[in-house]
Amino acid sequence: MKVYVSNYLSKSISIIDYDTLTLEKEIKLDENIYPHHFCIDKEKNRMYLPSSSNGILYVLDMKNEKIIDSSSIGGSLTQIAMYEEEIFIANEDSNSIYFLDRNTLDPIGMICVDDMPHGFCFDLTRKKLYVPCMDSITCIDIINKIIESKININLKAWHVQLDKYKDEIYISTLDGSVVVVDENTMTIKRVFEEFLLPVEISFNYKDKKIYVADLGYKNIKMLDYNQGKYIGSIDIDGIPQGLEISPDEERLFISDTQKNSVKVYDTLTNQLIKEIKVGKEPTTIICV
Repeated sequence: MKVYVSNYLSKSISIIDYDTLTLEKEIKLDENIYPHHFCIDKEKNRMYLPSSSNGILYVLDMKNEKIIDSSSIGGSLTQIAMYEEEIFIANEDSNSIYFLDRNTLDPIGMICVDDMPHGFCFDLTRKKLYVPCMDSITCIDIINKIIESKININLKAWHVQLDKYKDEIYISTLDGSVVVVDENTMTIKRVFEEFLLPVEISFNYKDKKIYVADLGYKNIKMLDYNQGKYIGSIDIDGIPQGLEISPDEERLFISDTQKNSVKVYDTLTNQLIKEIKVGKEPTTIICV
C-alpha cells in the first residue's frame, strides 16, 4: 500500500510507503501544473491531476512518471473523482461540474450549480453526487446528469464528506462551522460551531470518532460519532489541511502546509507516530 500526496507549490507528487512510513520518491511535474487535488486510476495505473492555475486536466502515467495526456477545460479546477468510465471535475470559475470520458478525456457534459463549487462527494449506492457551494448543497443524479434537489444553508460551504452508515452529509464551511444534513430529506440536522476554519472531514467508524482539520485553530477537532458532540482536539504544531484515514482505521494521515510534511497519528491514542517531510504545501492525501 502507498500513500500519495499532492504538493501544490513544489508542483510534485510524493509517494510514501505505508508499512515503513518512509518517503519513496517525489515525482516532479511540469512547471505549469499546480496539483491541489487528484484521483488515482488503479486499473490503468494513472493519476488524474486538475491544475487550478490553467484549467487543464493532466494524466500522469505512474509507472513512467510522465504526463501522457491532457484536456483543456478552463477555469479554476478543484475536486476530481472517477465513477465507472467517467471523470467528474468541479470548476469554481464556471460554477459547474464537468463530466469527461475516462478513456478519451472527451467532454460528456456539464451541470451548472451555485457559486464556487469547491469540493464534492459521491454516494455510490444511491448514484448521487453532493456539491457544496456558497450558501447551498446540490444533489446531482450521476446517471441521468440532472439536479435532483438542493438545500439552502446560508453558509459558505466548501468541503463535504458522506457518513456511509447514517445517511448524513457533513459539510465544512468558511463561516467556521460544520453542518450535518440528512441525506434522505435534505434538511439540516445539526450545526457544530467549535471551529474557526474547518477543511477536510474524515470518519473513524472503528473508534467512533469524526476528525475535522481546522486550518484556523491549527489542530484536528474530534467529534463523538454516536453522541454528536465535541470531545477534544489534536494539536499538530503546524497548519493542517488534508486528512486521510487508513483502510484499517488505525492511522490518521495529515498534511501540514506549514512544515511541508505529512504527520501520522495513532487513532487509538491520538499520539504522533511519525512526521514525513514531503514537498512544499502538501494538500490532498490518498492511501491506496
